[in-house]
Amino acid sequence: MDRLRPPPSSGSHGGYARSFLATLLLILSVVGAATSTLDPFGIHRWIEVPGINAHKPATHARVRMFKAYEVERVKPETVILGSSRSHVGFSCRHPALARLPGPCYNLAFDGATTREMFEYLVHANEIRPLRTVLLGLDTYHLSDATSLTRPGFDATVLLSARHRRWQRAVEGDLRLAISVDALASSLDMLRHQSDGEPEWFLADGQRSGELFFRRPGEEFAQAGPRAYFDAIDRLEVGFQTPTRSPSVSRGEPSRPDPAESSLAYVGRIAAFCRERGIELRIAITPSHVHQLEISALLGAGAALETGKRALVRLLAREAGGRPGNAVPVWDFSGYSSITTEPLPRLGSREEMKYYWDSSHFKSGVGDLVLERVFATGPVADAVPPDFGVLLDADTLEAALSSQRARQASHRDSAADDLAALRRLVESAQRAELP
Repeated sequence: MDRLRPPPSSGSHGGYARSFLATLLLILSVVGAATSTLDPFGIHRWIEVPGINAHKPATHARVRMFKAYEVERVKPETVILGSSRSHVGFSCRHPALARLPGPCYNLAFDGATTREMFEYLVHANEIRPLRTVLLGLDTYHLSDATSLTRPGFDATVLLSARHRRWQRAVEGDLRLAISVDALASSLDMLRHQSDGEPEWFLADGQRSGELFFRRPGEEFAQAGPRAYFDAIDRLEVGFQTPTRSPSVSRGEPSRPDPAESSLAYVGRIAAFCRERGIELRIAITPSHVHQLEISALLGAGAALETGKRALVRLLAREAGGRPGNAVPVWDFSGYSSITTEPLPRLGSREEMKYYWDSSHFKSGVGDLVLERVFATGPVADAVPPDFGVLLDADTLEAALSSQRARQASHRDSAADDLAALRRLVESAQRAELP
């Protein structure tokens, strides 16, 4: 009997395909509408209902995505670029920034590379022409190593001369709305509305250290400030300790492209700002001296001086060889009354005045940086005189020499503290031995 049944027509196959596509389109439309309304990533902020979608935990792990859209809502004329140090330490509410025309937004985020900073600078300027930029550089940014992008960076959500709003709407907004990640994050958001974790994102984009480090379950709150400081030191030693694992390839290592180096992207940022009449100021951020001593113990101390020289030369070239026109660079990374703050005793739960850990300075220190970089007169005079030095072709070598002297003085006065650091580094190095 089966041989008498006529074969299915090509029209019926087409009907099945059309039906499948229609069903798929309907499902994607429903998912897209639901996730866009619930908005787990804080993209649209159309409707926010307490107990349903007011608390958006997904944004805490997707800071790069969140800030790409948040900066479009704020439409700032002043932005702060940098890594987590700038994210935690610099506030747009500081008088030096608050008095500038237009809104200000802290566009820094954890682990930001100079390539990512450049892309976010372009994005912010596409949204609204900028007037002022503060670029917070960490010492590791002063390098000829290739500047890459980190997990979470997504060029499709950023605007540029080559990536317009309609492209972002399709490649970024729509793709995110119908993604499995958006659906899963929406469901997770609905389940965790009553968790009560403090919203450490402030309205100006700053990450509130007062809220973030004191969250329930955070090691700073559980183990105490000193134990947390020591834990970050151990992580830093691990980051900086070279691995001795054998190379997979026996070929010659590829040479990094100088045009893609970390410092090259600083040059791109400077050129972009100059071409558009944006006032750019650079601050080398003030980590605690433990970070500098760890680098020195691992043999990388000279690289910092090399990086500062390279930065000054780069900015002089960018200014067309006219030193007076170069972007001002303020260096807060050296040995000072701020960065050499003594640690609380072991086992103590006493907080430090200036630091959360050896990498992240408190907002009060950030205020001192902003006063030095932007203010003049009596306000700037309140900053400790040994905190922050202007680097240019005329002052650079004297500043580096002064820092070497301050380093030697600090090592004499903090011998026990540095001996403990040395033991930590030696332990890490032994662990790397084959």
